[in-house]
Formats: sequence, C-alpha cells, structure tokens
Amino acid sequence: MNLYEVIFWRTSGRGDDADTIYLVRATDFRSAIEEVATNASPKHHRGERPVAHVVYELGTDLSSSAEDGPRILRGPYFQSAYNYGWKAWHRRIEGSDYTLEWVRETVPAVPGGQRLRNHPHPRQARNNQSNP
Repeated sequence: MNLYEVIFWRTSGRGDDADTIYLVRATDFRSAIEEVATNASPKHHRGERPVAHVVYELGTDLSSSAEDGPRILRGPYFQSAYNYGWKAWHRRIEGSDYTLEWVRETVPAVPGGQRLRNHPHPRQARNNQSNP
C-alpha cells in the first residue's frame, strides 16, 4: 500500500489560501481519489461530492498493522499543499474547466518544497484568459 495526499485547491468557508487535504492509504492514486470521493464529508466541499484537483504519492505505508483496502488516515486538514519532489497527478484542464482525465506531473525535488499553482481553479483560468 502507498500513502497519498488527495488535494482540493482552496477550502470551503475559509478566507485564507489553505487547501483541503486528505492523507490516504491505497494501492494506487485512483483508489485514493475514490476513497475520498466516497467517504469524505460533503460539508467540507460546499455540500457536494468532492472532486480532487491533484494527488501526491508520498511513499509506501510500512505500518505493521496496515489493513487491507484503501482508507483515509487523516483529514481533512487545511493548509497549503506543497510537493517535495513526489510523484504527482493533476486533472487535465480543457479550456477553463477540469476534465476527469488525470495527467502525471514531473516535479523536480526542490529544497523547502514547491507550491504547485500552475493548475488553477477553473474560475481563475477564465479570469486569466480575459486579462492577458
């Protein structure tokens, strides 16, 4: 089993730059996404079924008491998501909307981490297109 952070850009009901993050144990990144989509509380996602924006693979779960099957281990927690050189996948953006297709990112290891905001919320993408 691997450990993943399933990340939703921004948070619901907060006025800061924090993201909504879940730490998930799963066999692959898609299973981690499905675990959060199925078991996360809609109250943390504007009352809707959550749709993740990015997933980081942190490593292998070496716990001696690990259960079978995916599980949310922690979350939601609210802080800025950083990638420290981990494998990452993000939703492909078509025009100014997210698709259901996932794209693997190649991120070089950066001392101190790297905040990946190159995949904005669709509303931000629309605003950027109208303000060249």
